[in-house]
Amino acid sequence: MARLFLMSCNLTREPYPVYPLGMSMVAGAARRHGHDVREWDLLAQGRDLEAAAAEIEVYRPDVIGLSLRNVDNIDSVSSISYTDHYCQIVRFLKERFKVPVVIGGAAASLFPEELLAATGADYAVQGEGERTFCRLVEEIEQGSLPDLRVWHGLELLEEDSFQSKGRDADTARYYMREGGMLNIQTKRGCPHRCAYCTYYLLEGCRYRFRSPKEVVEEIVRLRDQYSMDYLAITDSTFNDAEGHYLEVAEEMLRRQVQVNWMAFLRPQRFTEEEATLLKRAGLASIEWGSDCATDVTLAGMQKGFGWSEVEWSNQIFARLEIPNAHFIIFGGPNETEETVKEGLANLERLERCVVFAFRGVRILPGTAVHRRALKEEIIQPGQDLLQPVFYYSPGVDPDFIHRTILESFNGREDRIYPPAQDVDRIQAFHRMGYRGPVWDLLLSKKGRRPAFKG
Repeated sequence: MARLFLMSCNLTREPYPVYPLGMSMVAGAARRHGHDVREWDLLAQGRDLEAAAAEIEVYRPDVIGLSLRNVDNIDSVSSISYTDHYCQIVRFLKERFKVPVVIGGAAASLFPEELLAATGADYAVQGEGERTFCRLVEEIEQGSLPDLRVWHGLELLEEDSFQSKGRDADTARYYMREGGMLNIQTKRGCPHRCAYCTYYLLEGCRYRFRSPKEVVEEIVRLRDQYSMDYLAITDSTFNDAEGHYLEVAEEMLRRQVQVNWMAFLRPQRFTEEEATLLKRAGLASIEWGSDCATDVTLAGMQKGFGWSEVEWSNQIFARLEIPNAHFIIFGGPNETEETVKEGLANLERLERCVVFAFRGVRILPGTAVHRRALKEEIIQPGQDLLQPVFYYSPGVDPDFIHRTILESFNGREDRIYPPAQDVDRIQAFHRMGYRGPVWDLLLSKKGRRPAFKG
C-alpha cells in the first residue's frame, strides 16, 4: 500500500469556482486499489504552498500527484498562461521532498512532454488517470523508478467504472460556501469532432454512459451530505442521440431529487416535451456548445449543426424561462468581416441569454484547427504551443473583430467581452453567498436564488 498526496493546482475562479472532480475520481480509484490518499486543493486551502508542505511533512507520502486543470485562460485579449505557476509548484515540492512527483489532468494530457520538460516533474499521466496512475504507483512501489516518463491511458474505462462516490469534505464545503457548485459526470467521451476541441482526444470519440440510477444516487448523496442545492453536470455534452440524458432526468424526477442543475447542451431540435422534462427535473441554466453565430462559421468549426438549430434550442428553453449562455468564438475558420456582422445580428434575436464572446481560437495539438493552422502557415511544424497561440481566419483582421464586438455589446449587461470583463461582478455575487453559474443573474433581478447558509 502506498501513501499518496494528491493536489489540485488550479487557482482560477473563472467563470465560477469548480470542484476538482477529476482528482477525486483518481483518489477514489487509488483507494479502491488499497492505497492511502490525502487530497489537497490549493485554491480551497488559501493558495498556501507552505501549508501544503506542512501537511506533506506530517503525512509522509510515497508519491505526490498534481492535477493540472488548464494550460491557460484561452482569452486572446488578456492571455494568461499557467505554466509558470505549475513550474513554481513542482520546483517547490522537489526542493522539499525526495519523492516522485507525477503530473496529470487535462493540461498534462495535452502537453505531457512539454510540461515535464518545463516543470521538472518526474512523470506525466496522459488521459484517464484512474487506472494509469495506479499502474504507475504500483511500479514505483517495486522500489526502482520506471524509465518510462509519460504514462498513457490508452485503454478507456468501461461504462459505470468512472465515478466518485465521495468528495473531500473540507473541499466540498469550500466550494459550496464560495458560490460554486458540486459536480458530476453522467458519461465520458464525445463523438463530435469540433475543429478546436480536445474532448474526443482526452476521453475518446464515443460516449460511455453511467447507469442513470447510479448517477442519481450520487446526486442524492451529495445533496444529503453537503446540503447541495446546485449541481453542474460536467459532460462534454449532456444531451445525446441515444437519449441517455432523458433517462437521467426521468430518474431525477422518480427520486424527487429537487436540486437545481446546469449542463452543457448541444443545439438540436428539442421537442416541447423534452425541454419540459428537463425543466421539471431541475434544469435551471444552460451553457450551449454553439461556439459560432453563422452557418458559414459553424461549418468552418465542424459543429455539425446550423444557426437555425442554435436559435431553435435557445428559444424553446427561453419560453420555459430557463436562462441560456452562449460562448461565441469570432475569428475562427471561414470568418470574414461579413460573418462577424451577421453573427452579431443573429445573436440579437436570441432571448433570455447571456453571450460571452472570444476573439481567436486557441490552437491545441491534434485538433482540426491545428492542422488548418499548419496548412495556412500560421504556425510551423514542431512549433511550441504550450504558450498560448491563437488562430485567426485570413479573411478578417483581429482588430476589426475587437472593435465590432465592443460596439455591438456596448451598454449590454448580458453581453460579455472581453471574457475577463465580468470577473469582478461574478466574484461579488459569490461573496454575497450566491452560488451556481451566476451569469444567469445578469438577465433579471427577479427570482434570485437564496444565498448559501451552510
